[in-house]
Amino acid sequence: MIGRPLRWHHRARFFFSHHLAHPLQSLFVRIPRCEFGHQTIEVSRLACQHAPLAGRRAVQLSDLHLDLYQPRHDRVVALIKELRPDWIFITGDLLTVPQGLPHLVRFLGHLRALAPVFMTLGNHDHYSRVPVDRFMEMAERQNVHLLVNQSLVVSTNQGELGVVGVDDPSLHRADLRCIPSDVPDRFTVLLAHAPNVLDHLDERHAVDLILCGHSHGGQVRIPFLKPFWLPYGCSGRLNGQYHRNGHRLYVNRGLGWSVLPTRWNCPPEILLIEWLS
Repeated sequence: MIGRPLRWHHRARFFFSHHLAHPLQSLFVRIPRCEFGHQTIEVSRLACQHAPLAGRRAVQLSDLHLDLYQPRHDRVVALIKELRPDWIFITGDLLTVPQGLPHLVRFLGHLRALAPVFMTLGNHDHYSRVPVDRFMEMAERQNVHLLVNQSLVVSTNQGELGVVGVDDPSLHRADLRCIPSDVPDRFTVLLAHAPNVLDHLDERHAVDLILCGHSHGGQVRIPFLKPFWLPYGCSGRLNGQYHRNGHRLYVNRGLGWSVLPTRWNCPPEILLIEWLS
């Protein structure tokens, strides 16, 4: 696992933040009309130079917090259909409360009808009281690839796409030993929930692109001011691209919300990744 075990004050922070979020999430999902700032969904674009995959596309989603299926989730599916991805990546925080599991299954079913889906877990998934084994069973039934410190390789006519999914780095559950060795013509994507995974990668790790979420982009953004709060594991990385030790990271603002059903100046995000020659 990366780094040292999670220190007690960070464990306490996660514990209390989740136990604050859990009753509020349970309350607000019963009042779906109280959501604010989720109606406009922004599509961001990221170009990757890799000739063997030229013309291929993928979509990244993050931080679904999908505890109630709503009309906005149908709009997300419709947008993704228009983008025509070859693959769909989801970087954790699938839900917050166990009652969200059937709603998550419904959403994943719609996505799986569009393209193969690869995903990993976030901190809220671990605190949701849904066992990891149950997530695994759900993914298998839905024909979705749930990668928890695992990797797989997708072959194309020209080259290979490597997909690595590590468990949540903010909980120090990520095991980077699952990253495979470098292979010519292979492009490797690392899915991890929290951006602090970047701090643990070095030149030995054959990763071409890291996709994360966790920050919600700050969720509530007041112009000219820093976000009021970022969860542990962001390491100051809010949204967009970051680079370190030759690695490229993209932090997605996510689709859902935590604690309060509000986004301000921080619309939900779908990332479109396009490979170029």
